[in-house]
Amino acid sequence: MKNENLLSEAILKINTASETLIKYYSILEERIKILTEEVDQKKRLLSSIIDSIDIAVVFFDRDGVIRLINRAAELLFNVKTEEVTGQNNLPIKIENDLIYPAKSAKPFYAILSQSDVLDSEGEKIGHVFLCKDITKVKELEAENERNRRLTAMGSLIMKIAHEIRNPLGSIELFANMISEDIKESIHGDYARRISSSVRMLRNTLENMLSFTRGMTVKKTPVCINKLVEEITEEFKELFSSAAIATEIKMNDKLVVPLDFSLIRQALINLIVNAYQAMPEGGRITINSSICDNCVKLTIKDTGHGIDEEIIERIFDPFFSTKDRGTGLGLSITNSIISAHGGRIEVKSKTGEGTEFAVYLPLE
Repeated sequence: MKNENLLSEAILKINTASETLIKYYSILEERIKILTEEVDQKKRLLSSIIDSIDIAVVFFDRDGVIRLINRAAELLFNVKTEEVTGQNNLPIKIENDLIYPAKSAKPFYAILSQSDVLDSEGEKIGHVFLCKDITKVKELEAENERNRRLTAMGSLIMKIAHEIRNPLGSIELFANMISEDIKESIHGDYARRISSSVRMLRNTLENMLSFTRGMTVKKTPVCINKLVEEITEEFKELFSSAAIATEIKMNDKLVVPLDFSLIRQALINLIVNAYQAMPEGGRITINSSICDNCVKLTIKDTGHGIDEEIIERIFDPFFSTKDRGTGLGLSITNSIISAHGGRIEVKSKTGEGTEFAVYLPLE
């Protein structure tokens, strides 16, 4: 009887311990579940953070095998995670600061760094490779350097232009005086050609000065008809020697509020551009009309025309199709017309010539 009681007591203790163990196991299981969820949540958060940064991150384990690569690295190196995970190397070539992805023909500038990854006990478990694309930074640095050089060049050009402009004015004046004194002789023709050449050079200097110092529009009533006639008369000898005829089809007297010197410079640029487009000779036609409360002035030549692929760039500063051109004439002209609240349009066809249309508001 005593043995039975001891057995019953032992079984009771076992059952009690078993129930306690089951209870603790359930609690432990619940805690493991909570911890697992927390770990998964932190892993997802870490993965989201790593994928959200614009720096390429690649983790290598202690054996040098790739175990993790973020989205920025996929895009930068043009690879997919499944293609490189488990590999020992990235499909890239590094030369100085340039990265050459194997699947991309276009290299990029980058800042590279590599750091050891340690566990909680300070033991190395691998290393992380970081790569930052700095191509845009390099481009901005190059642009800033270009702007710095242009600024320095602009200052130098202004100084040189100021030094040259006054002597050129004297040369042109004396050439005109000589041509008037001996206009019936061949020497008078030479003097007129000297005057025309100096005038072209002075116009180039004016373009350079306008580009470097900017412009302030001071409007006064200007007769367009008279201004066009004066300009074509100035270039009469030059056009004649180049076998270029001029035809002016102007409406009744057109008086418009303009800055006389700036508009004169703009029209000279357009007329000189037409002249330079016809090295074998041709015809320049200048026409005017009233259109949408604007004076429309067209200058058309019969030259070689402008190719379609470059016609959109002709107003860009320093862009020129001429061997000795500065690339400033049409850019300055466009700026002058815009400063007057107007606009300039161009139509051209290869082999048939070019037409510039200038629209100047009447008010």
